[in-house]
Amino acid sequence: MALPRTLLALAIGLCLTAAARAQEPLREEPGFLRVQIGDRAARLETLIVRPDAAAGRLPLALITHGKAPSNTRMGDLRAANYAPIARDLARRGWLAAVVVRRGFGQSDGPFSAEGAGCSLPDMSQRFENDAKELEAALKALTERPDVAPDRIIALGESAGGAAVMALAQRRPPGLKAVVNVAGGLDLSDCVEKGRDALVATIRHWPWKDTLPQLWVYAGNDDLFPPSLVDGMRAAALDRGGDVRLIALPDVSPRGHAILQNGRARFVWLREMDTSLRAWKLPTLSPEQPRAAFKRFGLEGRASVFENYFSAPGEKAMAVSSTGKSFTYRYGEKDLEAARRITLSDCGKKAEDCRVVFENNRAVEAP
Repeated sequence: MALPRTLLALAIGLCLTAAARAQEPLREEPGFLRVQIGDRAARLETLIVRPDAAAGRLPLALITHGKAPSNTRMGDLRAANYAPIARDLARRGWLAAVVVRRGFGQSDGPFSAEGAGCSLPDMSQRFENDAKELEAALKALTERPDVAPDRIIALGESAGGAAVMALAQRRPPGLKAVVNVAGGLDLSDCVEKGRDALVATIRHWPWKDTLPQLWVYAGNDDLFPPSLVDGMRAAALDRGGDVRLIALPDVSPRGHAILQNGRARFVWLREMDTSLRAWKLPTLSPEQPRAAFKRFGLEGRASVFENYFSAPGEKAMAVSSTGKSFTYRYGEKDLEAARRITLSDCGKKAEDCRVVFENNRAVEAP
């Protein structure tokens, strides 16, 4: 447990964290997106994260959320909750847009609960409604002068994962692939009936001219266990779907919460990089870690450097010149914490440790 801090130390720490964030080469734009959904205009809460210095049009990564179990918690959701994964994508060269659907957070409402109840366990209409909202968001986002409208991916969590799968069935212009993280819809009052309906919905999708999909689930997901995921995937593959499945082992503390879990993200971000390369879409260049490990005289440790560059932020790497040792810390709440912990870990091995990388940016010469 961390030791208590004085008010002065807390103030200094906050200032250092703010300074570190200001130096990071990302630009964050919280705000709202005006969209047209059918015959209704709506305003959706949005967070844009992009590389600050990048010129021209950037590929677009749309990110959307799951569904909270209560109306109160739906209202508590904020686009900023998804800033960590948006930053991870922005560091890979994407303009990442977190879009909060209607009825959640500060977006217009109300939430449409049409379909998908125990009395009528048909999820098709619910997923179609969500997909229409995301399609409207894509239309508005691609009007930005810094977005490449022909290079788009969509990433969704839980109910948002089901939404991006449904979006792929609509094939909006420019969408190249989707990433479904623990996706589906849980009917808590009739679990088995809901699981059957989820598989049936996937089986009855057209899967025409299918887009590639990456699915990520944990072995201890309490909402969507492996047997259900296998049934969902079989239903997609039988209809001609192109689905790559990443089956994570049990994830603590909860298998369903793998989007925000730093250790889980450490694994599936690397797998996403692999898929992005296969789809011929932008991601981290393998040359960056290769150049880095040569620069610091750590030949033979390329795989470790590759792990660092693909790891989730906030992260930092410390290196010892004389001992040729290094450590890194990832998935911390802020950059200052990552710096402090990795320096402490490195200091247990050598006395001349210094931070050389903050996230993916070199901050000190060898």
